[in-house]
Amino acid sequence: MKKIFSLENLIYLTIFALPSYLWKISFFGLPSNALELLIIACSITWLLFYAKKTDWQDFFEKYKAFFWPIGLIFLGLILSMLINKSYMVSAGSIKAWFVLPVLFSFVAISTIKKERRAALFGAYYASASFVAIISLAYFISGRLTYDGRLAGIFNSPNYLAMYLAPAIFVGYFLLLTETKIKRWQKGILFLLGLLVFAVYLTYSYATWLALAVAFALVFVIEKKAIFRKAFVAFLIMGTLIFLQLGKDKFSNLISFDARSSLASREIIWRSAEKMIREDWLWGIGVGNFQTKYLEYQKYFSPYLEWAVPHPHNLYLAFWLYTGLIGLVGFFWLIILLFRAIFAQQKNPNLKFMGLGIMLYILLHGLFDTTYFKNDLAVIFWLLFALL
Repeated sequence: MKKIFSLENLIYLTIFALPSYLWKISFFGLPSNALELLIIACSITWLLFYAKKTDWQDFFEKYKAFFWPIGLIFLGLILSMLINKSYMVSAGSIKAWFVLPVLFSFVAISTIKKERRAALFGAYYASASFVAIISLAYFISGRLTYDGRLAGIFNSPNYLAMYLAPAIFVGYFLLLTETKIKRWQKGILFLLGLLVFAVYLTYSYATWLALAVAFALVFVIEKKAIFRKAFVAFLIMGTLIFLQLGKDKFSNLISFDARSSLASREIIWRSAEKMIREDWLWGIGVGNFQTKYLEYQKYFSPYLEWAVPHPHNLYLAFWLYTGLIGLVGFFWLIILLFRAIFAQQKNPNLKFMGLGIMLYILLHGLFDTTYFKNDLAVIFWLLFALL
């Protein structure tokens, strides 16, 4: 019984339940959600039973390189919040997208032994597979968006695609790993097929492109049958594009129709660019983009989209939400993460997975905010726990 209710298993359960952030809960009168309560439960359990077992000197020595960039990100967040006087909105967003994900990653690092940390992404793969199965049930029952795209339990097809896409690299890693998991390779391959099919049904072109380019880059960097596998990645991408020929969404995209998603993104990016020009040092504060975006409507009329919580670009979002200080911290952090990935010489399969997920996040981040969502933020910080 003790092993079943161990902190390690609670951590795996929390990762499996990442989409539970959609379940809103009031906690002592404060707005929260089920995922946040699970992370808080993990943190309290660690504090009560595991904190005294941690070798703090060894921990700080091992991870001291990361403290400066993380500190810059938090400094940027706090200064941007204070200068913009957006205390309530920004504080809630900082808690959900930074404090709790970083805290959860810290708990995972200090609880789970290094050789077992790949199981963290095994839990995520199980979660993504479960979400894919539920989403395909939505598809079978005809529960799609007005334009025929699959969103499943999420608010939009893009959110579903962003949650499932990194799991494709995890599935590939599990297939390559020479462990006991090999007995389950047929099941892993089946679930991987469901994941790919669910991502396809979202018709998120940015996700498709980011996955294809990320896979091709990883094959080239790792020199794993470079040309054959890179060619296969682009062949799959070409096939998907071919299947979209004649579809309204694709036709609007390539013709840059006045009401296409790319046209609406252009207005959003131009609005974000103007915000940066006016607040380039401190930003506008995390959680404030929707309000600012509506204020800027007079400069870019007519707006094609009105409900826009983020600027559809990871880098613009970090600059706007954390100011120039936080943006520098973010890029510094990415460099350190890539160094950690390339240091994985003893486990090339782990290196492949980490590099693939990171490249996907950064590439898709050109078109969407692949971080500023409760589940995506946890996935991002779990890469540090893993690598």
